[in-house]
Amino acid sequence: MENGRRRSRWASQWPLGAPPIGGFFLGLLAGPPFGVQAVFVNRCGSPRVCDFVCDCWDCSDENQCGYQQASALGAPFTCSFEGTTCGWEDVSDTAYRWDPAQASIATWGLEPPFDHTLGTDVGWYMAATKQGAKPWATARLQSPVLRGAAAACEIRAWYLLWGPGLNETQQPRLTLELSQGSRTTSLWQSPPGSTSSWQELVAYTGHIPGSFQVTFVSTQDFSVAQLALDDVEFRNCGFPPPQTCGSEAFHCQQGGCVATDRVCDGTADCRAAEDEAQAECAAFRACSFEKDWCQWTVVPNTTLAWLRNSSLHLASPSVGPSRDHSTNSREGIFVYVETQKLDLHEGRAWLSSPALAPDPNHSCYLVLYLYLHGSDSNSLNIYSQTAQDLQLIWSRTGDLGNFWFREKVDFVGAKKFKIVIEGRIGGGQEGSIALDDLRLSPGCRMVEDSQLPTPPTPEPPGPCPEEQFACDQGKRCLHRELLCNFKAECDDASDEQRCGGTDFSQDAGGWMDMSVGRLRWTTSRLSPLGPVFSLQKAPGQMFSMARAATPVLGPSGVGCVLQMDVATGPEGFLALAIADGSPGTRWWAWFAQSSETWRKATVPLGARKRPFQLELLARADLDGPRGALPLAVSNVSFVNCSPEGGPASAPQAGLSCNFETDWCSWYLEQNEGFEWRRSQSRKGAVDHTTGTGSFLLAEPGGAWKPGWRTRLLSAPQAVPAAVATVCLSFWYRLEGPQIGTLALKVKEAGEPEQVLWARRGSHGAVWHRASSSISPKPGQNYQVIFEALRDGFLGSIALDDLTVTPGACPAQRHCSFETGKCGFSAPEQPAWQRQNGGGGGGPPVDHTLGEPRGHYMILHTGADQLPLGQTAVLRSGAFPPLRRTHCVSFWYHLNSSEPGSLTAYVEEEEGAGEAGRLSLDPTEGEAWRYGSFVAKVHGRWQVSFAATGAGGEPSSYVALDDLLVKEGGCPEPASCDFESGPCGWSKPHGDWYSWDWKEAATTLRSPSPKEDHTLGTNAGHYAYVDLAVLSLGKSTARLVSEPLAPTTGSCLQFHYHMDFLGQSSSPAELRVRLTGAQGERVIWTATGHQRRAWTKRTLLVTSPVEFQIVLEVSNGAWASSGVIALDDLRYAPGPDCASPQAGQVEESGSPLSVLTIGVVAGVVNTVLLLLIVATCCLWKRRGSRERMVEEEANGQGFDIAFRDDRIILPQMALDPATS
Repeated sequence: MENGRRRSRWASQWPLGAPPIGGFFLGLLAGPPFGVQAVFVNRCGSPRVCDFVCDCWDCSDENQCGYQQASALGAPFTCSFEGTTCGWEDVSDTAYRWDPAQASIATWGLEPPFDHTLGTDVGWYMAATKQGAKPWATARLQSPVLRGAAAACEIRAWYLLWGPGLNETQQPRLTLELSQGSRTTSLWQSPPGSTSSWQELVAYTGHIPGSFQVTFVSTQDFSVAQLALDDVEFRNCGFPPPQTCGSEAFHCQQGGCVATDRVCDGTADCRAAEDEAQAECAAFRACSFEKDWCQWTVVPNTTLAWLRNSSLHLASPSVGPSRDHSTNSREGIFVYVETQKLDLHEGRAWLSSPALAPDPNHSCYLVLYLYLHGSDSNSLNIYSQTAQDLQLIWSRTGDLGNFWFREKVDFVGAKKFKIVIEGRIGGGQEGSIALDDLRLSPGCRMVEDSQLPTPPTPEPPGPCPEEQFACDQGKRCLHRELLCNFKAECDDASDEQRCGGTDFSQDAGGWMDMSVGRLRWTTSRLSPLGPVFSLQKAPGQMFSMARAATPVLGPSGVGCVLQMDVATGPEGFLALAIADGSPGTRWWAWFAQSSETWRKATVPLGARKRPFQLELLARADLDGPRGALPLAVSNVSFVNCSPEGGPASAPQAGLSCNFETDWCSWYLEQNEGFEWRRSQSRKGAVDHTTGTGSFLLAEPGGAWKPGWRTRLLSAPQAVPAAVATVCLSFWYRLEGPQIGTLALKVKEAGEPEQVLWARRGSHGAVWHRASSSISPKPGQNYQVIFEALRDGFLGSIALDDLTVTPGACPAQRHCSFETGKCGFSAPEQPAWQRQNGGGGGGPPVDHTLGEPRGHYMILHTGADQLPLGQTAVLRSGAFPPLRRTHCVSFWYHLNSSEPGSLTAYVEEEEGAGEAGRLSLDPTEGEAWRYGSFVAKVHGRWQVSFAATGAGGEPSSYVALDDLLVKEGGCPEPASCDFESGPCGWSKPHGDWYSWDWKEAATTLRSPSPKEDHTLGTNAGHYAYVDLAVLSLGKSTARLVSEPLAPTTGSCLQFHYHMDFLGQSSSPAELRVRLTGAQGERVIWTATGHQRRAWTKRTLLVTSPVEFQIVLEVSNGAWASSGVIALDDLRYAPGPDCASPQAGQVEESGSPLSVLTIGVVAGVVNTVLLLLIVATCCLWKRRGSRERMVEEEANGQGFDIAFRDDRIILPQMALDPATS
């Protein structure tokens, strides 16, 4: 992609590197395609800007701060890069740098095909790409100066690694750094592992009282991958705003309230940290480990040990955190579990407190800051050790994130005890466990510890090693990789009992709370509902959602479904997410909110490889009204999740389905992108079965639907022994200017997938019938797959009425030869062959795809293979009898080296009826040409193509592609009424946007014609272009005729419709071009809104050489809405069209009333009296206009467009001859 076309430098930096303080500023941001964009900054002259607090009424003091006060995301303090860089500045010192870039699905595999904000190819993001720099160069994207951050501040962004050759060893590395003066700290670094989807970055700043900046640093490697960044959000970064505090809350000096249980807890909640400087804080026994161990003791004789250190002196960044909690710097000290013993795969380290005794008058608790990151199996356990036993009080397991998180553990009892903190490494040397800022409350009194022995082993060793699971009451050891695989490996099925499927009557059933904020998941009982999994308040300092995760699951089967009973409460939010094995990869599979009743949720999981986990994410107001239904989950179960086979009833259910009530035996292949869904009939998209029912729909055009494909899988099928072949028939729709490919595949057990049928590109907004024979091996189960591949974001694919019948299918009425010969056979020698454009000796591209990979049928007709006068015949399979006339059309290619002749005809079995025939001779110039003839038969019949040799050169050939048999007569060349398709008109190969054809509009406010011109009803069809889907900057959509013979004067007649709902200033244009060997020229143009009716136009066409007619629509220099439609194209060679009549108006709506005509007449008289105004209008030339190259068109007549309660008068010509 050229930098000049999709990439540009945006002028969005402020003169001094930050928005102005104490004054008003209007910034003009230049950057295509947005033109000039005005941004108000600090309109109230606030001295405090970029501090995450809105001081101005319009929050303009928080504009251009690395975020905007409003964005396309709909959230404050975010930057979506749509039209602005939000103040981010590239400060790279090499050719490797950050630039704004626009997505492009046209270069899939080389550049990101969609941004994260809009999820389409019109969105923008920041990209770090190679520009002649050496390997290991760095690109730096720096924020403006930010002024203070609260302890709960999160920086979230989405990043994408994209490009060929991505692997785990060679890929760009992304780092987020925080700078305060000369001190720089790493907040986050991209994990290993390649990816082709947007992943979320979450970093935590910690409490920062002064100014700072953050920088995204990309380090490039030897690969050609791109690194993209989008949707940067600063969440919960502002300090508490001024407010009235209750009697039990602490009041900050600069405003804001802090709960009393969060005072003296080691986290500064006030801007000046006065909540941590109160006199009562001295009563807490705090240990920051900055000087020593503070009477905490490392217990000897354990496999691992706790060590004191700082990030500055760690041997490797992966060993521990990048900063401590106390000072939020690399120099600060913390303690961590040493994990670098190479001979250990797991182990534990103990840290013991001095002897303590609870004060009966005060609560005894421990506040600690925990770092648990990089491993799902590491854990931190806290025990209470007395003279008698060691009791587990609290435990956390898994990866909580790359930060220090606040925890609070209460100790209840009258006995003397010690606190034992155990750091446990559960899976090799990955991950880190660290502690900082341990604070014992005043209720924990220190006492003599002479009576307390050394802590015993927390639990007796089990019958199996720690990496294995003991099942069947310890009689058998099972490797943990076999746990939760949806198949009972143990006789007592204990290996599947704690995997997330539970009624919560005993415990959480395998769900682990992973929350780090002020809410967490826990089991409870709700009367009269019984046991549930619900939320309660938690001690964390963050404001993130509560999160719970299952153990590692998988593999799962194709029909796997999760079912659960859920309630969200009046203001709650609940989601189920799926996290796979890639670090940071997670997507939402289901969500619900604001429900005051219980409901059953069913979430398809489908076939997934191991490992994957399910996560429950939730938020709710626990201080809401009493008696309201709380957010809760109950009765979680996995259905049909065994990877072996599928649902027991699947083979009996078969493949037939009309999708009226359910999916039958069809399932989704789960991925993170767009997918099939059951859709209800609606205006413009009705099902095929009844016109009011349901069908399957795949829409790649929805916002943020990534992924290259979506697949619909059948359950495994078994063919009865007596049936060797079955016929699968179905109805499909392919519509839209950027729609891709629908393919039918079959997969037999142990065999690769085989493509049976495929269609690409728009086939109009109508249902088409297709069928394919399936012949699996005897006794072999098979699966059927419908695969939708996207070409863009505009369009939809639909399926309905799948039917299976015994025996082979009739001959295919549409064959592109992309998946096979479609039943065509050639018994004569030399034989017709199927090949692609890269096979050599034939056309370099096919007609279907216009690419070398496309396939066609070819016969080499050189004298050495097909002697002079010899004929080779290609015959289709048998078609059933026809009750009506049909048109047989195809595309053929005859090269210029004496290829011989080609005859297409119909052979009828019984010989009755009038068979069609078409003879074709070589034409000057090698190209794909369109042929068609009418078939009138009464019995079974087939299409035959006979090539007769002419003694040509060895390179001679005849090629065929895109056979189509459809009901109705055949149109003349370059003529079409669009009732059953685009006839011989097609989109030029390589164009990105295309014309489409559909039924007339049914909605009142739609700019589309309400009736077509052919039938004059809303059931008729026409060709159209939706201007809203064209990109900015004069993007075009073209429709091209088949090649036409030279002419000295022929007529092209058509009806066009350009109604933009009265928007006369629209820059959209409709052009008619002629293109051929002598070049290209425009013969007619219409611009802007014309009228709310079909308009007839007749044009003279002349060309001394073979040519094609091109119908072209462009959107102009800026976006506009509306539809340009065409209908009833007629091309008639011969007649003289030198003086075409004026465009004729044919109204498709109701006639005007007498009253309306009177009003209009009055308005017209007024306009005629104000000729000076008309002269100004002529000077401005903003209205609609129509021109021809040879001569100016006659007047348009008088037309009034009604919109709401206004009357819009078209521009009137001043020349009396045209009035």
